[in-house]
Amino acid sequence: MQNNGFFLDIILRIKGLFAISFIDSMHKILIYKDFFRITFPVVFERYIKTTRKKQKKNLENIKRKSTITVAFFLQTPSTWKYDALYNLLAKAKRFHPVVVICPFNVHLNYSNDECHQVMKMTEQFAIKKQYNYVTTCTEETGKWRDIKKELSPDVVFFTKPYKDTLPQYYIYNFREKITCYVPYGIFSSVLYRHNLNLPFHNLLYHFFIETEDHKEMATQYSSVKGDNVIVSGNLGMESIMDKSHTPINVWKRQEKPKKRIIWAPHHTIDYMFNFSNFLSYCDSMIEVAKKYENEIQFAFKPHPVLKFRLINLWGNEKTEKYYNLWKDMSNTQLEEGYYNDLFETSDAMIHDSVSFTIEYLHTVKPVLYTIREEKVKKQWNPFSVKAFNLHYHAHNEEEIEEFITKVVLEGEDAMRQDREVFFNSYLYPKDGIMPSKKIMQILEEDLS
Repeated sequence: MQNNGFFLDIILRIKGLFAISFIDSMHKILIYKDFFRITFPVVFERYIKTTRKKQKKNLENIKRKSTITVAFFLQTPSTWKYDALYNLLAKAKRFHPVVVICPFNVHLNYSNDECHQVMKMTEQFAIKKQYNYVTTCTEETGKWRDIKKELSPDVVFFTKPYKDTLPQYYIYNFREKITCYVPYGIFSSVLYRHNLNLPFHNLLYHFFIETEDHKEMATQYSSVKGDNVIVSGNLGMESIMDKSHTPINVWKRQEKPKKRIIWAPHHTIDYMFNFSNFLSYCDSMIEVAKKYENEIQFAFKPHPVLKFRLINLWGNEKTEKYYNLWKDMSNTQLEEGYYNDLFETSDAMIHDSVSFTIEYLHTVKPVLYTIREEKVKKQWNPFSVKAFNLHYHAHNEEEIEEFITKVVLEGEDAMRQDREVFFNSYLYPKDGIMPSKKIMQILEEDLS
């Protein structure tokens, strides 16, 4: 029986290698040299042990350095959660933070031009934020830079755990470094392995996580039993929790004040979990925006991957036309990047996202979840069920419009007090210390 269980586990692991598509998965297995590491637990266990030895040995060398280089590997602005931490490090004498702009989605349906366009957009984001940065592609030669050799970072913060960049910018190439990760979105679903137990998560030196509930899940489901997990609070939402922060008004100028609603559709339009209602509401939401032109501003905030799923389904021309429509209407706008200021200056959100289910509750503002199928309710982990139940729910266009008129325009928000209780009980730091300061303290302790 034990042998049967072992072989079944091996079969499931091999099957998991092809979760996206056969061609994409085979490509990744080859270029990341991943087959044995992922398929055979004993191989991966040994890999983790040797990684820990390398990290501890390297840490002793780093402690003796007067300047510590901290690299933040960034692919798209929408996954950037490190603003507060970067600014703290930049003010400290011993730390030298630098943003490393990496290619994104190189294995899926990006063309080479699209890949570099996203890198350019990310570079403009870094410039606007006044970050010290380097880009991984040299314009003169078009070749990819060896960041490990040229920059030689001591500490590496990743913004995503997936193999959607080139192998030289993935954790495997930096495993002896002090590798750290803050999730780009709060883990909300029942995809425990995907969010807590990828090779990436287990190899991290520090896995900073939002709540004690999430730490318990990591302890239960990760191969290293959560021994690298530290509860820091939600770094990505720090500016929203920080009462001294003044958000930038990112909304289009209007002739008169209007209510501001974010529509944030997920990308899973053709995915087994069926979160996204985008195809059901893509036309009607345009009509709603036109109908309430004099009363409401709408921000279209799609998941970054949605556009590339739509290109596969609709083609490039139709996809660009749709996105541009949101960009160009008088009371609408397209938002594809950093969104904290957008959240803070909004009045409500309509979405079918995963991480936004918890993230938007940091604002304590009313939020509507559009339900595609009733089974979506079974796809939340226990912590997220609490957040999901603090949403208004819509199953059709009429219920969306009812939320807009009753809750947003007329202010009949029956769940306001419940959201405040949830925020104070689970999201706001009990000790009042912001996540960036906690992470900074951990790094200082490591290197003292």
